[in-house]
Amino acid sequence: MGFEAWNRDLMRKEQEFEEIREDIDAKQRATVWPDTLRNGSSVDAFLWRGDPRAKPIQRAGLVVFGLTFLLLAIAIGSIPFDRDFPDGWVVDFLLALFLLLLSMRLFRNALLRSKNPEREIDQDGRE
Repeated sequence: MGFEAWNRDLMRKEQEFEEIREDIDAKQRATVWPDTLRNGSSVDAFLWRGDPRAKPIQRAGLVVFGLTFLLLAIAIGSIPFDRDFPDGWVVDFLLALFLLLLSMRLFRNALLRSKNPEREIDQDGRE
């Protein structure tokens, strides 16, 4: 009986070790070509659609990214006022409007929250 308990304990530890090893392999795999492409597409999806389970640092980065587009929109939108509306001012306003809408979309995605706040989320962001 003692040998069987010891063997079960050893098998459980080996299984835990394999899970840890697979997790480390998955994290290291993210630096080679096919996985970087997949990770890049997930970043693009996060930027455009948002994620209610995003970590605070991801939200902060998205806000900084949105502020960049907002400042560009303000700078480009103010050019016609500085130069007394020369020819082509409509293009400036359209570009500024596009950048403003893009920044608002990024801010919306940064502030997107889960509809169910009681849901438990572990350290990796999974339920």
